[in-house]
Amino acid sequence: MSASMPSPETRRGAVPSPLGVITLPDRPVSAGQGCVVQLPLEWLAGKPGDAAEGFLLDQEVETKTGVGHCLATSRGFSFGVIELDEQAGLADGTERAYRQLFDLLEQSNTPHLWRVWQYLPAINADDPETGLERYRLFNQGRAAAFSATGRDVATSAPAACALGSDEGGSGRLIFLAANTPATPIENPRQVSAYRYPPNYGPKSPIFARAAIARGPVHDWLFISGTASITGHATRHVGDIHAQIDETLANLEAVRQVANAERTAGSAAFDFDASALIRVYLRHPQDLEPARERLTQWLSGPSQVMFLRADICRADLLVEIEATLRQPRGNDVVEHAPWTHL
Repeated sequence: MSASMPSPETRRGAVPSPLGVITLPDRPVSAGQGCVVQLPLEWLAGKPGDAAEGFLLDQEVETKTGVGHCLATSRGFSFGVIELDEQAGLADGTERAYRQLFDLLEQSNTPHLWRVWQYLPAINADDPETGLERYRLFNQGRAAAFSATGRDVATSAPAACALGSDEGGSGRLIFLAANTPATPIENPRQVSAYRYPPNYGPKSPIFARAAIARGPVHDWLFISGTASITGHATRHVGDIHAQIDETLANLEAVRQVANAERTAGSAAFDFDASALIRVYLRHPQDLEPARERLTQWLSGPSQVMFLRADICRADLLVEIEATLRQPRGNDVVEHAPWTHL
């Protein structure tokens, strides 16, 4: 990576700078610099101290804000948020937001998207003008931006999620990018999202099932929003217990593929104490079965939060995403809830 790796002494002695942090409206965080983004979702459960996810660097961070966006940059990295403007329709607003994102990344010399978090009001509602589901319009706009900027989806699609928030407010794209590409990971149990057949909409979703990235301090595995899908079809409609189990099987399949990509001698990614997991539930009453099953399944005391959200398909009840990491060396100092890139 062209961003230089700080020395062990620098990591121990420096005051780390927040590049960005993702938190919730009722759990404000003061970062001092970087972009602080609040998810437009209801917190259901989790340890109070686990409500934020942030990224630290032992180097200077510059933060710029404008109407509807925030961009934090540092040598080799960027983090930020862009709000969707739907005045000309959702597809148009999504395309313009992604074009703006790609322009910002090129200007900051961090053209490679590692991770994108996307939140869209009323994601399953039908648009009154076009009759299409809003998520399908979102996919149209995203695909148009990728096509217009010449980005090959098979090699440049980031790990991502797309969740629905309550009506009101604007949609938003939250992103983490770098000057070196991540390695996309697909799931052998599933068709790649960007190859879905047309019955899921005029344009397929664009994301990798996961991405492996190498920061100055940690190796990262960003696992996209994962649900009860095999091949390209939803499984176990209406059965929260079976959907959770199918989702966990997909998470494990992705983890195994990612670990097979690791270089010899590298520590394996695991759902352990270094993992952050977000569980999105369509119905709050499904919290207890989800929490009980996660507790049985996890191999360590991971940071887990449960949030109320609509899932991108109306027949899905749960979606789970995860961020796994492995430090390189014994000199890494953690500053929870932020973590060194």
